[in-house]
Amino acid sequence: MLLGDLGARVIKIEEPGGGDEARQWGPPFAGGESLYFLALNRNKESVALDLKQPDGIAAFRRLAEECDVVIQNFRPGVAERLGIDYKTVRRDHPRLIYASISGFGLSGPDRQRPGYDLIIQAMSGMMVASGLDGEPVKACFPIADVLAGQFASQAILAALYERQRTGQGTHVEISLLESLLFAMSYHSTTSLLTGVSPTPTGTENASIVPYQLLRCKDRRLAIGVPNNRIWGRFCDALNRPDLADDERYRTNQLRVANRVSLIEEIEAVLAGRSSDEWATIFDQYEVPCGPLLSVAEVLQHRQMLARDNVVEVDHPAVGPLKLFKNPMRFVDRPMDYQSPPLLGQHTGLVLDEIEQTAPGGRW
Repeated sequence: MLLGDLGARVIKIEEPGGGDEARQWGPPFAGGESLYFLALNRNKESVALDLKQPDGIAAFRRLAEECDVVIQNFRPGVAERLGIDYKTVRRDHPRLIYASISGFGLSGPDRQRPGYDLIIQAMSGMMVASGLDGEPVKACFPIADVLAGQFASQAILAALYERQRTGQGTHVEISLLESLLFAMSYHSTTSLLTGVSPTPTGTENASIVPYQLLRCKDRRLAIGVPNNRIWGRFCDALNRPDLADDERYRTNQLRVANRVSLIEEIEAVLAGRSSDEWATIFDQYEVPCGPLLSVAEVLQHRQMLARDNVVEVDHPAVGPLKLFKNPMRFVDRPMDYQSPPLLGQHTGLVLDEIEQTAPGGRW
């Protein structure tokens, strides 16, 4: 989807019958379509091919000859058994960029294990480091899947750029587990250097104080004070300049060491006003802060509305469909957004196209 948003023509190969398993996930939306699938599959054409049949494999290979990039997320070994692995496909297309995304990578003792996002979150240490009071916490979205897709798209773009210089394609490999560990760079590096796993801290930051949700009169407010300049402004905003001069809190290291007493003193002051009142004051003093919002609330936030973050496309079954735009913006041109496809919606169109371009008119 990331590459499609950037302008690539993306052809999604799906199994006839059920198609992408995400089409069956979650409650259906209007028109019987899965919300999960609709969120992740805009700017794609759907072609239904049975890759267990000779005709399906032949069509895939012919299609791959016409493409710049092939992305597959089979478990290691499946593409080889089907005869659509990198070494096989590149014989007829040496300029091909081939990307393999798997749970654990193409080598190692766990290479054959299925790797869904939940499994990766549990194994990465993220659930433990994100928890509170010993209870692990799962991210509310498939963060390992999303990061792997992000890293894969970046690697593919780099490979395409390199191909301009060398004329040769390459094989890009991404694993979900390594993607999540890399994104947890502070935690993974800390463990590498000390041998100690990070302890769960809830919304607190282990290295910066205050940098967390803090309770006001009505509800909590996110407040970030990452340096002494902002610390001074924060104390002035609280009308507690004495805190800035307190020997226990003069540096961030001291504030970390005396976290408990400091947070108690801060929240005692915050209890006197509502979160909205404090947000107005902190904005005046240029102290970073933000309200604790639900997803529905942030979508109606003035900043989101002012930035025009929603696009409406026409879906063949759903009708008008609202989608969240890609966060990448180009000053000189808008992105083009096309509807997520029905299963096999473009099969005839695409197969007719490659038949016409094949030598002798047949694939």
